[in-house]
This record gives sequence, structure tokens and C-alpha cells, in this order.
Amino acid sequence: MIKMDLLVDGTWIFKLSKFGWSVLPYLISLVGVLSDYLTTTLGLDLGFYESNPFFNTLLAVAIFWGTLAFLNLMLPKGKVWTVSKDIFVLVSFLGAINNTLVIAGVFPGL
Repeated sequence: MIKMDLLVDGTWIFKLSKFGWSVLPYLISLVGVLSDYLTTTLGLDLGFYESNPFFNTLLAVAIFWGTLAFLNLMLPKGKVWTVSKDIFVLVSFLGAINNTLVIAGVFPGL
């Protein structure tokens, strides 16, 4: 069940009420993986090829979400641990950043 809490500054945050987890990291990692998929598709259309022929977008989302769920269960609640989970979420954008730099010609493609 999803509930919405109004924070003091007036912003809305979605939480899974059973565990108290924020849904926002899951959505951010989904955007990161989808942006990787889109830039990979664009690169393939431009003549590049995928160096990992076994890449699967759904598997990448499952890995990120599974790891986030594991971190939410195992790490203690606290500012330092929340920041570490947030940094992990940003890793999902590395593929899209790499693809963009290859398409732009900054990195040589394989």
C-alpha cells in the first residue's frame, strides 16, 4: 500500500507504509536504466554495437531494485546510510552517461 506524506517544506514523498521505504529511489533507478536503454538504442541506430550482448533492461531494473530492497532491510536508519543508498541509485545513470559520451565522440566506441 502506498501512502503520501506531506513534509514540512510542502513537498510530497511516496512511502511504502508497511516498511517505511521511499519509492523515489526506485523511480530514479528506473529512469537511469531506461535512459541507458534509450541511449543504447540510439547508439545502435548510429552504427555502434553493444559490447555486452547479454544486456537486458528488465534484468538491470531487477538487480537495482533487489539491491535497494536489500540495502533498505540491512542498513540501519540514519543520514549516512540514506546518503549511501542515494549514491547507489545514481549508479544506474552510468550506462547512459557512458553511451552519451561515446555517441558524442568523447570516448572511442568499440
